[in-house]
Amino acid sequence: MITTTHAIVNCAILGRKEKPTHYWPIIVGAILPDIPMFLYFAFYLLNHSHIRVTPGYLNENHFRQLWVDWGHSIPLALAGALLCFALKSKGATAFFLSMFLHSLEDFPVHSDYAHRHFLPFSNFRYFSPISYWNPQRHAGIVAPLEWLLVLASVAILWRRGLTSVAQVVLLFIVIFQGMFLIYYLGGWRW
Repeated sequence: MITTTHAIVNCAILGRKEKPTHYWPIIVGAILPDIPMFLYFAFYLLNHSHIRVTPGYLNENHFRQLWVDWGHSIPLALAGALLCFALKSKGATAFFLSMFLHSLEDFPVHSDYAHRHFLPFSNFRYFSPISYWNPQRHAGIVAPLEWLLVLASVAILWRRGLTSVAQVVLLFIVIFQGMFLIYYLGGWRW
């Protein structure tokens, strides 16, 4: 899934109107597993700006992939959530639950570069038959469904009484993601 989708969906699932301070740990927990990918992407663009970069192309670097895999570890996220729950740290619990949800959301839609979701217990990678970005693996169906999930999550969050800044940010993400779908998967070029 697209990283912003993780943040929006996880806020809709884990966030509460009466606990607005827990949104930041949820957002950080949703984004953190993908940070190594963004750092590698930025580094790669600076050094190879002439190459067309796709999500699958970015996963060739083993060292970066190792950090991404550990960030997507379901056992580690659950252990962190249980420990923080036992310590009665609600914000930290929300953070680890958001990391856990990120991994669950990625599991069925990574066809070309699956993560090792069960580290440290297993190096198993589930290569799904569907993809959120690869048109050859049904992304033409999966990506619009992901966008609909974003729209539904935004509607849930909107009903919780967001600030005007949060509303503008969510609108920007929804519009940007929709344009990406039209451009990348729909084949429309401007």
